[in-house]
Amino acid sequence: MVDKTTGEGSAERPVQKSRSGQFSGPVSGPLDTAQHPSKDILGSISESLRGKRVALGISGSVAAVRSSEIARLLMRYGVEVFPVMSPEACRIIHPNLMEWATGNPAVTSLGGGIEHVALAGNVAGRVDAVLIAPSTANTIGKIANGIDDTPVTTLATTAIGQGIPMLLVPAMHEPMYHHPAVKRNIEILKDDGIHILMPHIAEGKAKIPETEEIVFHTIDLLRRDGPLAGTEWIVTAGRTVEYLDPIRVVTNNSSGKMGIEISRALYLAGAQVHVVYGKGTAQPVPNVPTYRVETAGQMLDKVRTLLEAHKIDCLVAAAAVGDWQAGEKAEDKISTHGTEHLRIEMVPTPKIIDQVKSISPHTFLVAFRALYHKSVEELAADGQARMKKAKADMIAVNDVGAAGAGFETPTNELHLFDKNGRRTHIELTTKFRAAETLIRSVAQQAGLGPQQPS
Repeated sequence: MVDKTTGEGSAERPVQKSRSGQFSGPVSGPLDTAQHPSKDILGSISESLRGKRVALGISGSVAAVRSSEIARLLMRYGVEVFPVMSPEACRIIHPNLMEWATGNPAVTSLGGGIEHVALAGNVAGRVDAVLIAPSTANTIGKIANGIDDTPVTTLATTAIGQGIPMLLVPAMHEPMYHHPAVKRNIEILKDDGIHILMPHIAEGKAKIPETEEIVFHTIDLLRRDGPLAGTEWIVTAGRTVEYLDPIRVVTNNSSGKMGIEISRALYLAGAQVHVVYGKGTAQPVPNVPTYRVETAGQMLDKVRTLLEAHKIDCLVAAAAVGDWQAGEKAEDKISTHGTEHLRIEMVPTPKIIDQVKSISPHTFLVAFRALYHKSVEELAADGQARMKKAKADMIAVNDVGAAGAGFETPTNELHLFDKNGRRTHIELTTKFRAAETLIRSVAQQAGLGPQQPS
């Protein structure tokens, strides 16, 4: 029933205001993408997935309070999100919240608009993927057994029949998760090709993972036709450390942010990425294989292993690898008591970029070079000499003494040089935006992905 005074309706059949201000019937028109003020965040992180569409199914778990946050982060990567809610979900969060979050009316009942078909049927403009987060034990059981009695389960059946990729994110109390039937239903869904993002068990509950993890597992369903799909890359990131004794190290201040953002940009573009990560404060990208190392020698060993095991199209050596290590590492902590001077003989660390081409000649090598307070001419001369010595195909040089371009900053400025004499200047911007520009330039020079006129 509808209260004509307030315009409020029951959870089963909510109403909405039309653009003219008049109240209308049950929510419909799931593919109406007219500009809503909340859509101003579309693509605010990246435009890589602009044009992709995801139906977000929400079932009756208290974890539904996370659904708007999940939708908003997807939107920041350019994804259009269409919320679909079960009646029980509407008792936990109001459909108005999901319309605010996504800019699209929430589907809470199915009517003459055959919303499940408009979203996931054999029609033009259907969604590219379905995400059901949270997915209760009840919803999992229904989807596994083809039972359609809510908008969410009917959406799922339609999407499965149409072959649309789907990700379910279970959420429930731990005893329910351990029920043999729930376990069987999850296995049925996996056998049917449905992706399941397993919950984290904590405090007696099977909790849905962090928002970024859910979003990136969803992105994995959307990026497979990206411009770098079918290419394989290695990115080194972070700083290395060299031990003077079992406790003390020689290192630098690299946060790892630049390398991690390069891996993020590559992942969004559809590439297969391996990250060899030293020390750093930047969090690795979910779904991207990340191998942790400490020393320059360990980083070289891991890079060598990957180059020998895979046909790597490109290696981006963004790590700040230490140049010096102790000639002899002390076996025990070096005491300061009674000692006024400490002399340690330092020897060079192995130069990773100098060995890449001998291990894998076909791999396109992008070196990085950090200098301090140099002119553009000095950056160019030094970078080009280092590129030639390493037999690299391209080098990215930055002046860590310049404002906003040093270690531990959210921004960077890069000067790119390739072996053919071309130069590209990436002006000061966020490290992610710099990473996107960098990989576009690298892909063009390396002949990877769709080619654009230079």
